Amino acid sequence: MTGEDRALGLVDFSIFPHLDYPGFDENTMACAERWAAEIGGPAYAIDDQTAVQVVDGKATVITEGNWRYFGG
Repeated sequence: MTGEDRALGLVDFSIFPHLDYPGFDENTMACAERWAAEIGGPAYAIDDQTAVQVVDGKATVITEGNWRYFGG
């Protein structure tokens, strides 16, 4: 892992998807915390019941699940 994440250049944050998904042993909150520390920028860890909507540059979390924002 290089710790780099460019988010395709479309938004100014990164996403750690599938948080706590059954069978994805590397998708725990602890793994997300380490990942976020390595990339050093703003990021969201989100589960499969969560989305991040961006309108006019403002991000809004839409969720019925588990997520966390890492301010970077």
